[in-house]
Amino acid sequence: MDAFQAFVLGIVQGLTEWLPISSSGHLVIMQDLLGLEPDKNLVFDLVVHLGTLCAVCAFFRKELSRIVLAVFTRRSLVGPQERALRLLGALIIIGTIPAAVAGVAFSDSIEKIFDLRLVGAALIANACLLFVFERVGAQGTRKSARLLDAVIIGFFQAVAIIPGISRSGSTIGGGMLRGLERELAAVFAFLLSVPTLLGAFVLGAVTLENTEATVVPLAIGFVVAFAMGLASIEYLLKAVKSKKLWIFAVYCAVVGAAVVVLSA
Repeated sequence: MDAFQAFVLGIVQGLTEWLPISSSGHLVIMQDLLGLEPDKNLVFDLVVHLGTLCAVCAFFRKELSRIVLAVFTRRSLVGPQERALRLLGALIIIGTIPAAVAGVAFSDSIEKIFDLRLVGAALIANACLLFVFERVGAQGTRKSARLLDAVIIGFFQAVAIIPGISRSGSTIGGGMLRGLERELAAVFAFLLSVPTLLGAFVLGAVTLENTEATVVPLAIGFVVAFAMGLASIEYLLKAVKSKKLWIFAVYCAVVGAAVVVLSA
């Protein structure tokens, strides 16, 4: 992999990890266009995923630090605010469990059976989900998440193990269907992604077999993915607030159809 390829893939990962258009699906498509073999770029894939993980941690650093501090606050000093933050932390962990189970159980088998045509079909399915989320879940008003919300949103996140199905789109939409306020559904989805991405990174690093990599492409990929990740998080929050998820649905439908036709 050269510097230009690393730059392009860093942009793709940074944008598509948080925009509801599926990073895994777009990486499959872009690596094919660039003539790269996925099995030979596993270290790079881990590094750019680390870049987007660092981006969400940096963007929501205040929220994450408040949750962590509340968890480690002495019981005698815990007040209503700390209890609410502790509950939020517990819901995030609970919502992570379905994706963790699916990732360990099915990720290898799903990646082996998926080709470009199936990625295209999954993108079309993702477009349909986004349309449903925007139509059915647009009127949510609840300002706090509950246990059942975390479980259901967690199952939506588990479905996103399929390349072409967006994690951010599925979890935000799941929160909206549960009646959460749009902005709250988005923030909860982003916070939910942190332990999921961290676990995926650790699992990937531990099970990595091919460690061939060059420092310069890795550095470029990380920096670009981090910067584009920050920008895409901010843009998606604005899009959710302004009820524009349908834009991403149209995009996924067009790209998915094009991939299905061109890979036939």
